[in-house]
Amino acid sequence: MKISTSRFGKIEICKDEIITFDEGLLGFGDYHKYIILNADDGSPFRWLQCVDDGGLAFVIIEPLSFMFEYDIEISDSDAGFISLERAEDAVLYVIVSIPANPSDMTANLQGPLVINAANRKGRQIISSNSRHGVKVRILDEMEKRAVKLKEIQDSLDSQPEEGES
Repeated sequence: MKISTSRFGKIEICKDEIITFDEGLLGFGDYHKYIILNADDGSPFRWLQCVDDGGLAFVIIEPLSFMFEYDIEISDSDAGFISLERAEDAVLYVIVSIPANPSDMTANLQGPLVINAANRKGRQIISSNSRHGVKVRILDEMEKRAVKLKEIQDSLDSQPEEGES
Protein backbone atom coordinates (compact mmCIF):
# COMPACT_ATOMS: atom_id res chain seq x y z
CA MET A 1 0.00 0.00 0.00
CA LYS A 2 1.22 3.51 -0.78
CA ILE A 3 0.86 6.56 1.41
CA SER A 4 1.72 10.18 0.71
CA THR A 5 3.83 12.03 3.26
CA SER A 6 4.99 15.62 3.44
CA ARG A 7 8.55 14.65 4.41
CA PHE A 8 9.21 11.53 2.36
CA GLY A 9 6.86 11.84 -0.60
CA LYS A 10 4.98 8.72 -1.61
CA ILE A 11 6.23 5.63 0.17
CA GLU A 12 5.30 1.99 -0.03
CA ILE A 13 4.40 0.35 3.27
CA CYS A 14 3.20 -3.11 4.25
CA LYS A 15 0.00 -3.40 6.23
CA ASP A 16 1.97 -5.62 8.63
CA GLU A 17 4.15 -2.59 9.55
CA ILE A 18 1.23 -0.51 10.80
CA ILE A 19 1.10 0.16 14.54
CA THR A 20 -2.34 0.91 15.92
CA PHE A 21 -2.75 3.36 18.80
CA ASP A 22 -6.44 2.86 19.60
CA GLU A 23 -6.55 6.06 21.66
CA GLY A 24 -4.20 8.00 19.40
CA LEU A 25 -1.37 10.03 20.92
CA LEU A 26 -1.79 12.84 23.45
CA GLY A 27 -3.17 15.80 21.54
CA PHE A 28 -3.70 13.70 18.41
CA GLY A 29 -6.53 11.40 19.47
CA ASP A 30 -8.10 11.28 16.01
CA TYR A 31 -5.11 9.54 14.41
CA HIS A 32 -4.62 5.86 15.19
CA LYS A 33 -2.42 4.24 12.54
CA TYR A 34 1.32 4.88 12.30
CA ILE A 35 4.44 3.30 10.90
CA ILE A 36 8.03 3.63 12.07
CA LEU A 37 10.49 4.77 9.44
CA ASN A 38 14.16 4.09 10.10
CA ALA A 39 16.95 6.39 9.01
CA ASP A 40 19.37 4.87 6.51
CA ASP A 41 22.38 6.45 8.20
CA GLY A 42 22.36 4.25 11.31
CA SER A 43 21.00 7.09 13.43
CA PRO A 44 19.11 6.14 16.61
CA PHE A 45 16.33 8.53 15.57
CA ARG A 46 13.23 7.22 13.82
CA TRP A 47 10.08 8.78 12.39
CA LEU A 48 6.65 7.81 13.66
CA GLN A 49 4.67 8.60 10.51
CA CYS A 50 0.89 8.83 10.59
CA VAL A 51 -0.69 6.66 7.90
CA ASP A 52 -3.92 8.67 7.67
CA ASP A 53 -2.35 12.17 7.61
CA GLY A 54 0.87 12.45 5.61
CA GLY A 55 1.69 15.76 7.29
CA LEU A 56 1.76 14.26 10.79
CA ALA A 57 5.01 12.65 11.91
CA PHE A 58 7.07 12.62 15.10
CA VAL A 59 10.78 12.11 15.64
CA ILE A 60 11.20 9.26 18.14
CA ILE A 61 14.09 7.47 19.82
CA GLU A 62 14.54 4.47 22.10
CA PRO A 63 15.46 5.89 25.53
CA LEU A 64 18.25 3.40 26.16
CA SER A 65 20.03 4.56 23.01
CA PHE A 66 20.91 7.83 24.77
CA MET A 67 20.42 7.07 28.49
CA PHE A 68 22.17 4.58 30.72
CA GLU A 69 18.92 3.53 32.37
CA TYR A 70 15.25 4.29 31.95
CA ASP A 71 13.02 2.72 34.57
CA ILE A 72 9.42 2.66 33.47
CA GLU A 73 6.62 0.73 35.05
CA ILE A 74 3.94 -0.46 32.68
CA SER A 75 0.75 -0.94 34.66
CA ASP A 76 -1.34 -4.07 34.28
CA SER A 77 -4.04 -1.86 32.77
CA ASP A 78 -1.67 -0.45 30.13
CA ALA A 79 -0.24 -3.88 29.38
CA GLY A 80 -3.74 -5.32 29.07
CA PHE A 81 -4.81 -2.49 26.76
CA ILE A 82 -2.21 -3.54 24.17
CA SER A 83 -2.40 -7.27 25.08
CA LEU A 84 1.21 -7.26 26.26
CA GLU A 85 1.92 -10.61 27.90
CA ARG A 86 5.72 -10.81 27.74
CA ALA A 87 8.12 -8.04 28.74
CA GLU A 88 10.41 -8.87 25.82
CA ASP A 89 7.63 -7.89 23.39
CA ALA A 90 7.55 -4.32 24.74
CA VAL A 91 9.35 -1.73 22.62
CA LEU A 92 9.73 1.75 24.12
CA TYR A 93 10.13 5.02 22.30
CA VAL A 94 9.98 8.62 23.42
CA ILE A 95 9.01 11.62 21.32
CA VAL A 96 11.78 14.08 20.50
CA SER A 97 11.40 17.85 20.19
CA ILE A 98 13.99 19.55 18.01
CA PRO A 99 14.22 23.34 18.41
CA ALA A 100 16.07 25.80 16.17
CA ASN A 101 19.35 24.76 17.83
CA PRO A 102 19.39 20.95 17.45
CA SER A 103 21.88 20.57 20.33
CA ASP A 104 19.01 21.61 22.62
CA MET A 105 16.76 18.73 21.50
CA THR A 106 14.74 17.11 24.24
CA ALA A 107 12.90 13.86 24.83
CA ASN A 108 9.56 13.41 26.56
CA LEU A 109 10.37 10.73 29.13
CA GLN A 110 7.08 11.28 30.94
CA GLY A 111 4.91 10.17 28.02
CA PRO A 112 6.67 7.17 26.43
CA LEU A 113 5.19 5.11 23.63
CA VAL A 114 4.87 1.42 24.46
CA ILE A 115 4.48 -0.89 21.49
CA ASN A 116 3.66 -4.57 21.65
CA ALA A 117 5.93 -5.99 18.93
CA ALA A 118 3.89 -9.20 18.84
CA ASN A 119 0.63 -7.60 17.71
CA ARG A 120 1.67 -4.05 16.63
CA LYS A 121 -0.57 -2.33 19.18
CA GLY A 122 0.69 0.76 20.96
CA ARG A 123 -0.23 3.13 23.72
CA GLN A 124 1.23 6.34 25.01
CA ILE A 125 1.45 6.00 28.77
CA ILE A 126 2.17 8.50 31.53
CA SER A 127 5.12 7.80 33.80
CA SER A 128 4.68 8.49 37.49
CA ASN A 129 8.46 8.49 38.02
CA SER A 130 9.43 12.00 39.18
CA ARG A 131 12.79 11.71 37.38
CA HIS A 132 11.01 11.48 34.02
CA GLY A 133 10.62 14.98 32.68
CA VAL A 134 8.75 16.19 29.63
CA LYS A 135 11.81 18.01 28.24
CA VAL A 136 14.96 16.05 29.05
CA ARG A 137 18.00 17.21 27.09
CA ILE A 138 19.23 14.30 25.01
CA LEU A 139 22.88 15.46 24.71
CA ASP A 140 23.13 15.88 28.50
CA GLU A 141 21.88 12.31 28.96
CA MET A 142 24.31 11.03 26.33
CA GLU A 143 27.20 12.60 28.24
CA LYS A 144 26.02 11.01 31.52
CA ARG A 145 25.70 7.66 29.74
CA ALA A 146 29.23 7.91 28.33
CA VAL A 147 30.66 8.72 31.78
CA LYS A 148 28.83 5.77 33.35
CA LEU A 149 29.97 3.36 30.61
CA LYS A 150 33.58 4.57 31.05
CA GLU A 151 33.34 4.00 34.81
CA ILE A 152 32.11 0.45 34.20
CA GLN A 153 34.86 -0.20 31.65
CA ASP A 154 37.54 1.21 33.99
CA SER A 155 36.22 -0.99 36.79
CA LEU A 156 36.40 -4.07 34.57
CA ASP A 157 39.89 -3.16 33.36
CA SER A 158 41.19 -2.78 36.93
CA GLN A 159 40.06 -6.25 38.01
CA PRO A 160 42.78 -8.89 37.97
CA GLU A 161 42.41 -11.51 35.28
CA GLU A 162 41.86 -15.11 36.23
CA GLY A 163 45.10 -16.69 37.42
CA GLU A 164 46.67 -13.33 38.41
CA SER A 165 47.26 -12.50 42.04
